[in-house]
Amino acid sequence: MNATAAQQHEVLVLGAGYAGLSAAIQLAARTRKRGDLRVTLVNPYDTFTERLRLHMTATGQETAEMNIPELLDGTGAGFVRGWVTAVDAETKTVRIDDDRVLRYDTLVYGLGGIANTVAVPGVDDHAYTLNGPQDAALLADRLTRLDGGTVVVGGSGLTGVEAAAEIAERYPELQVVLLGRQEPGASMHPKAKAYLDEALARLGVRVRSGVEVAKVLTAPASRRARCCGPAAPVSRRWRPPRV
Repeated sequence: MNATAAQQHEVLVLGAGYAGLSAAIQLAARTRKRGDLRVTLVNPYDTFTERLRLHMTATGQETAEMNIPELLDGTGAGFVRGWVTAVDAETKTVRIDDDRVLRYDTLVYGLGGIANTVAVPGVDDHAYTLNGPQDAALLADRLTRLDGGTVVVGGSGLTGVEAAAEIAERYPELQVVLLGRQEPGASMHPKAKAYLDEALARLGVRVRSGVEVAKVLTAPASRRARCCGPAAPVSRRWRPPRV
């Protein structure tokens, strides 16, 4: 017989990114026969964001839309749409949109992260990010209005590499510069890194390694866009080339 609501163990999963969605689905599937445990997933949107494909959105490509309640259908996990505004560990409650409170016994915090646009002066005012679909759409709009010039991608991790390569391929009239502390693919197998280096060279992406973004300045012409990786504290200044 099912336990009463008062006896149920409430599991709240905050954030429906890759980690949160997977955790909710797998936990609900593995415990659904117990009857004394309920899994609820909380997210501000009911559409799953494929962060690994945001570089495609940023270059005007369409990606498949996946509805979170539909993905949860049949798993036994519930869904609550809303913004998490507070977590109270003493009372074991989470406030949603400042007007709803959810109780939990176990909390899974999977809200993820965003690019830091405050640490480096000028980033918040003059650069674009790939924090979410809306940010990627803003960059896509900007790229379509450029008839030439330079796009600087700050961050040589996977997100930066994918963004630089995609922009260079989709907009061959633009000069793409990839900046980073390390070389692109530094943690890859040597053969994989060689393939990556060859692909970036073929696409015409200029790579500057061993640098950090110190400051983002307004361009003397309106033909430049800056994108997309995480901002970093500074050690060396770099300015985009004149066009």
